[in-house]
Amino acid sequence: MFLPIKVFLIFLIILSLGPIQYILVKIKFKQRIYIPIIFHKALLKILGVKVKLIGEKTSSRPLILAGNHTSYIDIIILGSIMPICFIAKQEIKSWFLFGFLAKMQNTIFIKRKNFKTLENIKNINKDLNSSSAVVLFPEGTTNSGKKILNFKSSLFNLFEGNNTLRLQNFSLCYTHVNDMPIDNRTRPQISWYGDMNIVTHLLNILKLSSIQATVVLHPVMQLEGKDRKTISMLSIQQVKEGIITALKNI
Repeated sequence: MFLPIKVFLIFLIILSLGPIQYILVKIKFKQRIYIPIIFHKALLKILGVKVKLIGEKTSSRPLILAGNHTSYIDIIILGSIMPICFIAKQEIKSWFLFGFLAKMQNTIFIKRKNFKTLENIKNINKDLNSSSAVVLFPEGTTNSGKKILNFKSSLFNLFEGNNTLRLQNFSLCYTHVNDMPIDNRTRPQISWYGDMNIVTHLLNILKLSSIQATVVLHPVMQLEGKDRKTISMLSIQQVKEGIITALKNI
């Protein structure tokens, strides 16, 4: 699919679904959590992204999904799997187009150094819908994808003393670019990190013919009696093991 056609189709689905979702978000209509799934599935089709899912989606709610973060494509992939909202830094709210799309995804915006806001996630989750989940990226930033960065244990405060909130970790691994196994040369074509220009990076993504990714959904973690540091340590261990599993199942 040629670049101009891809750009046209992306703006077409934004113009088609954006106004509908805007109204649904404004009136807090319960079914607003399903429009983003349609949107993300369409984006994956346009971008040529094929996703392999390993593991089972849990029906337990309220739910936090936590895992590694490599690119903005992560959001599209995860958003196509189930009704979710994201936790993002406050600055994204004012970004052109991306800020609007984040709002339509019911994103929870927080200040970079004020994670106490996360204590309200369970209430926000109830307000969204019992079917939705909140995605958490404990690394706190994106990276090249070659390794998993240390998880910020402060983000796991919300699980301490909470007997209702559930945690399901995920591992997201990009395996192929243009039907070739991803390597150090092609990895930056997918990964978005550091001072990379997002517009230039996105245009390069649109030039690719195909991307393959694997998402490993781990069993819901048993949290009873565990503090935030223990949960953080167990989570990153599980995510790392999931990346190994994804690479073995190419």
